[in-house]
Amino acid sequence: MIQDLRSLARLATGVENRDPAALAALDALEPGHARVVGITGPPGAGKSTLVDALAGVLRAQGKTVAILAVDPSSRMTGGAILGDRIRMQRHYADSGIFIRSMATRGNLGGLARATADMARLMSAAGRDYVLIETVGVGQDEIEIARVAQVTVVVLVPGMGDDIQAIKSGIMEIAAIFAINKSDHAGAARLEQELRAEGYSCPIVRTVATEGQGIDALLDHIEKIPCNGPPGLPDGERGALDHIAVAVKSLEAAIPFYQAIGLALHGTETIDAEKVRVAMMPPLELLEPAAADSPISKFLEKRGGGLHHIALRVPDLKAAVERLRASGARLLNEPRAGAGGHIYVFVHPASTGGVLLELIQERQ
Repeated sequence: MIQDLRSLARLATGVENRDPAALAALDALEPGHARVVGITGPPGAGKSTLVDALAGVLRAQGKTVAILAVDPSSRMTGGAILGDRIRMQRHYADSGIFIRSMATRGNLGGLARATADMARLMSAAGRDYVLIETVGVGQDEIEIARVAQVTVVVLVPGMGDDIQAIKSGIMEIAAIFAINKSDHAGAARLEQELRAEGYSCPIVRTVATEGQGIDALLDHIEKIPCNGPPGLPDGERGALDHIAVAVKSLEAAIPFYQAIGLALHGTETIDAEKVRVAMMPPLELLEPAAADSPISKFLEKRGGGLHHIALRVPDLKAAVERLRASGARLLNEPRAGAGGHIYVFVHPASTGGVLLELIQERQ
């Protein structure tokens, strides 16, 4: 554990600059037990103010905090613009709060390349909480789900069609929604829209500038398990069933995979998912069967590629019960899929960033 703040700051600089000696020193540290919380959302949602308010409540509880504020890079120097540190200056004299701005340095996804290592360093240094505020670039800002144990997506009333615009990105990684500036008109409507879209995670209304709703938000953060889905008992562990790849056309893709030796085991249309499926073990090719298919949206955003990984389990019902008990977020109730198997999808926020399908082992 690193007690001296100057030593921690020097090591943090080395980690951010990818200095080999600093990275080696980080690897030599004992792992910590910090709760890593990601705060993300569109620009103007009040993320910095919310982080500042959360830090204040945590310090009042006697907990130590590290704030990693990922700022846009300066075009002149490549460094962070440091807007977030200016907003949080009231904490400068508090040794229980370590604030670090990190430049994105051209990285997409709302995070700096060294963010995960920096979070690991702050945890190893003994901090109770690591709060990571992302840049706020919009729907592609989903890398935080790979770093944070709990991801809070901050929204504000009056977004209107923006909810639809960002739904396929950061909306899907939320473990908690915080409707900030909820003293403005439209907060109730926004919450109704989220519910109507099928989001079942906690929704908390906050007014960060006044400290309203911060205790409730922190309560939800602390209730969410941070170890991910539990391992299955011996004899019930999942085995890889297939890797699903989204393609624009099955007819165009199938000959390629046949050319490298994969056999086509058949095609099928899954009406519930609006998708056409071609099974070519160990791959499953997915083609949209309708314009509003989830695969259509995936192709529009990413242009095809890895969609999800499927694990086969002998007892899906038991696996689902364990996942729910652990707090994992499931995207559907178990239902029939291609080939007659039963399946359920687990949200990337619960798996470390990968859409995971669990399927009932065929009898």
